[in-house]
Amino acid sequence: MKKKDRLEKIRRFVSEFEIGTQEEIVEHLRESGITATQATVSRDIKELGIVKIPFKDNTYIYELPKTATNSLKLAENNILACQNLGNMINLTLVPGSTAVVKRHLSKEFTEEIFSIIADNDSILVVAVSESAAKKVTAEIDNW
Repeated sequence: MKKKDRLEKIRRFVSEFEIGTQEEIVEHLRESGITATQATVSRDIKELGIVKIPFKDNTYIYELPKTATNSLKLAENNILACQNLGNMINLTLVPGSTAVVKRHLSKEFTEEIFSIIADNDSILVVAVSESAAKKVTAEIDNW
């Protein structure tokens, strides 16, 4: 099998399943009739630009870069708590996941959000109005 085919197989596998280790990828390739070592898979991961994203249960999974920035699933799985106070919303997150959630919020609520301040495990959203904050909070609660 050609490298191009192996890369496509890895890309599909990572986008369809929650994969946490390179060994899982090696095993999937083996089951598909493709022989690859962990070192080869590691190089393939770098070439594809695949990144590890944190989840609530303190585990990490591999994701394709554009999936990581647009995925509601990743955003919702990293929000631990959501509190509203006037036109502000405080989100408590899985440590290290704020960049992913911040990007999703910025894209999803461009009209409602005035500013977002993020650190390692929390985000403060300043909405344009109290009603906009309530709308954003309601959406987040439905995730």
